[in-house]
Amino acid sequence: MLADTFTWFHLWLILHVTAVIVAFGPDFAFPLIARQIQKHPEHAVFGTEIIHVIEERLTLPLSVAVPLLGTALIYTGHFNLWKSEWLIIAIVVYIVTFFFAMFVQLPNTSKMIRLLQSMPPGPPPPGATPPPEVVSLGKKLQFGGMYLALAIVSLVVLMIWRPGSCQGIC
Repeated sequence: MLADTFTWFHLWLILHVTAVIVAFGPDFAFPLIARQIQKHPEHAVFGTEIIHVIEERLTLPLSVAVPLLGTALIYTGHFNLWKSEWLIIAIVVYIVTFFFAMFVQLPNTSKMIRLLQSMPPGPPPPGATPPPEVVSLGKKLQFGGMYLALAIVSLVVLMIWRPGSCQGIC
């Protein structure tokens, strides 16, 4: 009975949603990790490396799979791409977000690791403030992270709500 109702569309949908959750879910923990780094600067290199490893080995590779799985969904779900404004908007937002993550956020994270590694090891002296370059880059990373989180939430809303669409739930 299950085989009669399970289609290729269902398979692609399961894989697509799973890839989105696994790829982007951990990114919502980055602000928590960053806050702990601020509280415990002696662990700044380690915390920043954790964020970078998640970006480099989980988020970005799976973010390549997400649109491929989405393409399979469009094909097997018989979506009319050019009459689905919500889908076109989502594709454009995804492309911009992907390239921002790849060519702005990831290099900034790498730069932050290099900056932190160049600092003396151990806890900073009492009352010491981080170098201005670290503070400036930290703010760039923070704002970039907020943009990425907002973009991902916007994409999830578009994918669930599908404004203007009567394909599926009306």
